[in-house]
Amino acid sequence: MAWRLANSLKTLLAQVNEAWPLRSKASDGTIGDPAHAARKSDHNPGADGVVQALDITHDPEHGVVAGDIADALIASRDSRIRYVISNARIARSYDGPGYEAWEWTSYTGANAHRKHVHVSVRDGATFYDDPREWQIVALPAPEPLPAAVLRRGDSGADVERLQAALTEAGFPLVADGDFGPATERAVVNFQDAHNLGADGAVGKRTWAALRAHGVQ
Repeated sequence: MAWRLANSLKTLLAQVNEAWPLRSKASDGTIGDPAHAARKSDHNPGADGVVQALDITHDPEHGVVAGDIADALIASRDSRIRYVISNARIARSYDGPGYEAWEWTSYTGANAHRKHVHVSVRDGATFYDDPREWQIVALPAPEPLPAAVLRRGDSGADVERLQAALTEAGFPLVADGDFGPATERAVVNFQDAHNLGADGAVGKRTWAALRAHGVQ
C-alpha cells in the first residue's frame, strides 16, 4: 500500500539532518521491514497509510548522541510524543502499570535500540501531522530558586531577579533590587491572579508560578 511518514517526523528528520549534516544514516528507519509487518508496530502504516515512527542513527563521531536526543525530547514533554526508546530505555507520554508518564524505565524488547533512537508519535492527524519544530537539544538547567522567602524590606540580587521575573510575567517594575511597596504590590497582584494567597511574600509556590510563565 502507499504510505508516507507523519509530517511531525518529517520535521524531526529535517532538523536532525540540518543540525548534523555529516551524520551516518545507517540505522535510520521509517517504514518497517517484513519482520515489523508481522507484528504491531508504529513502523507499519496505519489505516490512513501514515507511518508514525522514526529511527535516528546514533553517530557520536559526527555529533549525534541518540541518548541525548531522547532525553531532550522527553524533557520537552511534547504533546505529539507517544513514546521514545533509546539504549534499552523507554519513556512514554502516558501512565501505565509499573511506569509513570515521561519517566524512563527499562526496555526489554528484542532490539535494545542501542544503534538509534526510536520516536513514536500519537494517533490522530492533529498530533502526528503537526509540523512544529522539536526540542532535540537539552535546554540549560534553570537557575536554582532562592532558598529564602523574599518580602518587603529585602534587597539584593534575588530581589532584582524577582522584579525582572514579575516584569516578564506582566507586572512591570524597575529592577533596582529594593523590595519596596511597588514590588510588594506587584507580588500581591501576581499572587492574587494565580490564586496563591496574596500575602506579598515570595516563597516556593510564587517562584514556581513565575517559572510556569517561562521565567527562569
